[in-house]
Amino acid sequence: MTASTHSTFSTWITDAWAAALEPLRTAPWGELRDFWLAKIFDDRFLVAWFLPLVPLLLLVPARHLRAGLLAASCAFIGYVFGAAYLVFWLLAGVALFQFSEHYARLCRRPGARPWGPPLLAIGVVVGVYVGTLLVRWAFLPVGLNAWLQENLPYLFPLGSRGLWWEPSFRPFEAVRERLGFIPLLTAVFFDAHTIGTAYLLVRMLHYFSELRRDSIPPHRRTLLNFLTYISYGPALIQGPLERYDVFQDELDTCHQRRKLARVPSALARMGLGVVKSIFAQLYLRPAMYYNMGLGGNPQKHFHYFDYPESISTLWLYLGLFMPIFWIYIEMSGYVDISAGIARLLGYRQVENFNKPWLATSLRDFWRRWHISLSMILRDYIYIPLGGNRRHQTLNNVVTFAVCGAWHPPVLAAASWGVVMGLMLAVNQRWAEWMKRVDAAPRGPVAAIRRAVLRVPLLPQVLGWVVTQHAFVWSLLMFNHGPLPAIRVPWELARRLLVD
Repeated sequence: MTASTHSTFSTWITDAWAAALEPLRTAPWGELRDFWLAKIFDDRFLVAWFLPLVPLLLLVPARHLRAGLLAASCAFIGYVFGAAYLVFWLLAGVALFQFSEHYARLCRRPGARPWGPPLLAIGVVVGVYVGTLLVRWAFLPVGLNAWLQENLPYLFPLGSRGLWWEPSFRPFEAVRERLGFIPLLTAVFFDAHTIGTAYLLVRMLHYFSELRRDSIPPHRRTLLNFLTYISYGPALIQGPLERYDVFQDELDTCHQRRKLARVPSALARMGLGVVKSIFAQLYLRPAMYYNMGLGGNPQKHFHYFDYPESISTLWLYLGLFMPIFWIYIEMSGYVDISAGIARLLGYRQVENFNKPWLATSLRDFWRRWHISLSMILRDYIYIPLGGNRRHQTLNNVVTFAVCGAWHPPVLAAASWGVVMGLMLAVNQRWAEWMKRVDAAPRGPVAAIRRAVLRVPLLPQVLGWVVTQHAFVWSLLMFNHGPLPAIRVPWELARRLLVD
């Protein structure tokens, strides 16, 4: 290497390092409200608001732990999401508990039709969930809403009280501009996947399924146990989705696992979650907004999906991965904080992610990504439909279509679910075919497979490349429908083959 080349390389390294440190150097670390509360501890990271309650919970005796957890969770829900939402949550919880006990009796009644009680339970639980999606379209009288906001601000979530980001609802922008404030029901029920109602739906899928199987003994089905289970603050927002019996077992024994030696690891786990939020805010958000055109002019929102020809090739390709990586960083960071809080309490929270970016097949991926949700969908939808025994492809499609429809926007996400179910079915068929090839190693296909297997790590690398690209490509339609899922790869292929 010549002196000139060495100097150029050193300059490049210095400039790259300076650019990497620039966001950290210029971040407004001293701004509590506008930086930490509005940007770092927003959205999923609202779970951090539960942390001040942990020292109080550590003083609660074991026999009163559930009552203490429920009280702390109610304080968390009421302060962060508003007193109006707390009232709704408790009323809905009591109503669901009373109905669940009635449902358990229906399932045991002689002569009950096999699908009668389950269909009733599905109707009630889904009805509650859909109601929370629709109620934000209802508006109180303008005068009453203004009076409540002025005189009873704690009915509203933090965003309406100026301590947290105000949710941006495009369908309600005109109403907000005309009234000068967000309507109460719109503010309270702003997002089912943040306020916990979406995850309540999945918890009830598990709970009612276990009641059907008669696997939860009556002495564990108390109102206090039930409300503590659905209201547990650190997992309320976006999981993990604990099983009812596991949750109760953990609470029964968590005092035995509280040790001072666990505190450093708990704090480190929470610190990792905060670091992820900072990384997403300082690095991923600017990269997506300015390099991919996902921000700026509101008339050209999602520029990346609508006008991929205007994005550079590098960012067009990185755009396949960056949005989902951002989601992963935020979701896993939220789980880190939640798990750290649980560890302080002596509660062993289920892990929700296990290095999904190392997966070498779609089946492997879904054992690593949002694990608690994947296992519930497998146990209570996929297997009851027939699992691997019959109609395997249809079962995959139905399961992932339900998973997709659980996310907004429903139609685009459901279309993603159908495609993901088909891709997973192809993955399963491929694995079965490879087993047959290995069992009868003759012919050209077997020869090619043996050659590939002889190259160290080549099968794993090929599987990893196909898996990751298949997953991120499918997500293009998750929020925007099938057309962007075609438009962006087509533009990449055109540049590769033509330009």
